[in-house]
Amino acid sequence: MTITTVLFDFDGVVADTEMGTSVYLQKAFAQYGIELTDDQKKSYIGTDGRKQTEKILKEYGKDISVEEFFEVRKKLGSYYENSPLLKPISGLQELFDYLRMKELGIGLVSSTNSKLIITALNRMNLVHYFDTIICGDMVKCKKPDPEGYLMAMQYLHVSPEACIIVEDSPTGIQAGLNAGALVAGFKGSEIKQDTSEANITWESYRDAIAQMKELLTGEHNE
Repeated sequence: MTITTVLFDFDGVVADTEMGTSVYLQKAFAQYGIELTDDQKKSYIGTDGRKQTEKILKEYGKDISVEEFFEVRKKLGSYYENSPLLKPISGLQELFDYLRMKELGIGLVSSTNSKLIITALNRMNLVHYFDTIICGDMVKCKKPDPEGYLMAMQYLHVSPEACIIVEDSPTGIQAGLNAGALVAGFKGSEIKQDTSEANITWESYRDAIAQMKELLTGEHNE
């Protein structure tokens, strides 16, 4: 089937937020005297962070609910809303322009809260590229469940076989595979994750444009 739509994750795919986000996360845990390890920080990648936060609070014997923690975290600001370093990953807008030229649909599916995602997209002037945006507070089941991707496909009236899903984490890649789409593992963000389960690999967005040209002309036999 012809590819008609490309669906993107946000963190580590649209913007390289994962290291910056961990700075704000550490600020929140510091309020309770907790210093996160590198492994604990990495455990948040590709998730909404609730299970990880609950586990860490229990490990340190803190009698605090996840809801209370996130209220404290919200007051301390976020990378999406406050960081001057927020920007699109290099080459992304060129890929978006290429997809638009080819009249392909573009969607975004993230586990992050919609307020943060929309704020970040507005700050980067990217909202207009997307035909649909699905965020973590809009679904019942987060990645690796495919609900968000299937919802985006439903809104765009496309089948999984007509979609490429772009993810940089094992959790996100599994969500894309569970949705039945072709999954591109993106390796162009600062934190290099295991993308071995993806169908294809994009080392950069320049690489992505070259591969999209092959896919759209039927030269790619993946």
